[in-house]
Amino acid sequence: MELKTIDIVAALLVNLIQYGCSEHILPCNVSIYNQCPEHQTCNATTSQCDCLRGLIRVGDDCESPGDDSTSHSGVAIATVTIFTLALLIAGAVLVIRKYNLIEYVHQKIESRRNNDVMYEDVMIGNDDPPLSP
Repeated sequence: MELKTIDIVAALLVNLIQYGCSEHILPCNVSIYNQCPEHQTCNATTSQCDCLRGLIRVGDDCESPGDDSTSHSGVAIATVTIFTLALLIAGAVLVIRKYNLIEYVHQKIESRRNNDVMYEDVMIGNDDPPLSP
């Protein structure tokens, strides 16, 4: 009996599915001290690390049920957003002042409103007559 490519691929897929669906909790030994992470203890019947009494499992960590760690992240997000907006506004004001952009835009608007034809607007190319008085 020969192994075919389909058999190998099927075996790999089954192993991948089993790996993805299984819990990746290493077994612990009750006789070894400090084997589990902080706020966890080794359960002798299941040989797995369980949370201490009064704590709940959140991901891989154990936290108290009244912990609101999300409120701290909300404050951090608001603070970062406010400082980012303040930096952007300050940068825009400094650039506008340095390059006199308001005056430049005002001149461009006035030049479009003004219908005076200037010499530079009419003469194009290198065939311009010399400008001597």
